[in-house]
Amino acid sequence: MDKTANDIFQTSNELTLEQLSFCQNSVTSIQQWSGQLEIHHLGDSARALFNAIVEISELNCKETLRFDLIQAIHPIIDNILNSLEKHSFNQSLISDSRNTQIIELALSLRIHLSKIYIDIAQRSKQQLQDQSFSFFSFKSKKNLETAQTVATYYALQQLALLFYHQQMLYNSALTGQWLITHSLLANAMKNNFNLTNINQILGTKHQIKNINQAYAQIVLLDIFNTHQIRPAEIQGLFLCSYEWARLVQVLPKESTLSRYVVDSTKDHAPIFNTVQETNCNTNIYISTQALLEYLNENQGRNNEKFSANEKLFLTPALHFHIHNILTNTAERRYERYEYNARIKICFGLSAAHFYLSKAKNFNETLALGSNYQIKGASNFLDPNHHTIPINETPSKNIDRESKKIYQVDVLDISVTGYRIQWNGITPKNLKTGEFILVQENSRSPWRGGVIRWIKQSSEQSLELGLEILAQDIAPCACYLQVDRNTGHYHPALIMQNTQLDEISTTLILPGIGLLKDKQSIQLRLGTDELKVFLIKPLLITQSFMRFNFELLNEQQRPILDNFIHKQLNEVKHHDLWETLK
Repeated sequence: MDKTANDIFQTSNELTLEQLSFCQNSVTSIQQWSGQLEIHHLGDSARALFNAIVEISELNCKETLRFDLIQAIHPIIDNILNSLEKHSFNQSLISDSRNTQIIELALSLRIHLSKIYIDIAQRSKQQLQDQSFSFFSFKSKKNLETAQTVATYYALQQLALLFYHQQMLYNSALTGQWLITHSLLANAMKNNFNLTNINQILGTKHQIKNINQAYAQIVLLDIFNTHQIRPAEIQGLFLCSYEWARLVQVLPKESTLSRYVVDSTKDHAPIFNTVQETNCNTNIYISTQALLEYLNENQGRNNEKFSANEKLFLTPALHFHIHNILTNTAERRYERYEYNARIKICFGLSAAHFYLSKAKNFNETLALGSNYQIKGASNFLDPNHHTIPINETPSKNIDRESKKIYQVDVLDISVTGYRIQWNGITPKNLKTGEFILVQENSRSPWRGGVIRWIKQSSEQSLELGLEILAQDIAPCACYLQVDRNTGHYHPALIMQNTQLDEISTTLILPGIGLLKDKQSIQLRLGTDELKVFLIKPLLITQSFMRFNFELLNEQQRPILDNFIHKQLNEVKHHDLWETLK
């Protein structure tokens, strides 16, 4: 297992075995052997299957037999992998040594299972090129062609699952992983079996029906930029990708809709069509326009055509993320600069509201006194949409862990934010899309931002990309109505940015699924309340939403301006650390 190195996709296994050590070289024998594994411990079964995969990959036999042998134990391998991966996905991003071993075991199994199908496809291809088949060996040639086709399909299927596993752990692809992915498709296109229906060959019912779709699924996992979303969203995207793959065009020639391009001789992911390198000889072109149109047409009220997975996982935050990727140019706008420093950071909208309100609990800031139930609502909804009594509302107090302030090392900076390193155990609210407060030193103001992306850096270490949204922030509250008689106050923030002498004012609101554009809500500014109209969402995450807004009654503008001015002055002249003493 230690041989699972970064170069596994760059070399073929040597065929050094004449006989399997655990059973005879036959499908019947290996099926009998695998049937006995059910009674074993999960770890023992995983180890036995890993050794079986390695031996089958090194067995000196026909490729058609090798395919039949691995297919015979493929279902039980899937069961073992599901158990191992389910365990590892439920853990923290930085895990203890035992969980790390389970993760590595699952990755090793998935990598070697992918590799055996890759080798079958490549050897079958080579034999078809090197051998001369007579009229009487037509059946042997046909079997090899079938082996090449189905092994290519299963190789891409396993590579998709490997990419998914890596993304759930915020890991990057292995060396050679993209190269072999592109090569498998390029060979299928060259020999015209990329659109062959696998279900018709094998009598199966795979949702991904051909090699083009299997490759498209991998492309979707990459271009949706999953370092920027949470594990639950990564899982949702993966499940939805089975249905979206058919909407992605993968072609050998460029069209007006070709958004991404691939040079199949290069070991990197598809790139945006306008940023091709000078030495890039593109031979695969990818269009996602049909997918974009499908999502736009069926989002919101018109989601009757959506599948159960799409209805379950395609949240406003995830749709916002996908729409941005499929409509905007994916390229970095600002250069990074080396910068060595330690900064303070805290996580979550509630914690930000707490510190910006001079360490007052949220209910204190409402200044409602005995009229807290002034709206006539005795039961409210929490962020998980559970009905709860008002005196148990989660916004009343925040726990010690949620308002903890951390110190982290800055690796580099850009005009819009920081790249930081995180060592050790991760708090529960360290997630992509989480609202944050950042402070460079005790004399500088807190600035509001968001965790844009997370990547595994090394053992017990993460890299985080932080984007700063604004420096001028004022805490307030929003009243969100659930129905005619039920509503709840939530922490909110007003943010101001100044660019070229123009001041833009936006709202940071909780991401609880009750908000959308073209909607009016009520803001509470100290003891004043006013109604605003939400114009356009500028950012939607699982944690919060950022909106442009307008006052419904423009005569209340002085109330808003005076509140912001007063709050910003108090924040600038108040040392937030002193409130904790």
